[in-house]
Amino acid sequence: MLSKRIWAMMGVVYMVIIILLMVYWMATMDLISGITGIMLFPAFAALSAQFFNRRWIIRHGRVGHVEDPDFQEPEFPQPGGQGELVRGILCAVLALGLLVVGIFQLIAYLTT
Repeated sequence: MLSKRIWAMMGVVYMVIIILLMVYWMATMDLISGITGIMLFPAFAALSAQFFNRRWIIRHGRVGHVEDPDFQEPEFPQPGGQGELVRGILCAVLALGLLVVGIFQLIAYLTT
């Protein structure tokens, strides 16, 4: 997957969240507060996907050859990419944690 697609999908998720917040505001004339977890989740999920994508590119020897039609992938995965793997897992854990916290924040707001 190309990096541009990862960040474009993050933008789509943010557009949907903002539209839902605007519709809620128009329907109730009340702003939802305390949903930082939900608002930060797409950014950390996109960062995690970007790190995993970068690791795949390194392991398949496609650095600098993404658009070259004559490029032959190596028979075995290339060494490297451990840093991207660690950062990708860290961002994925943070994204899931933020999503859980955000859902609890939203439930707490809606029940008060």
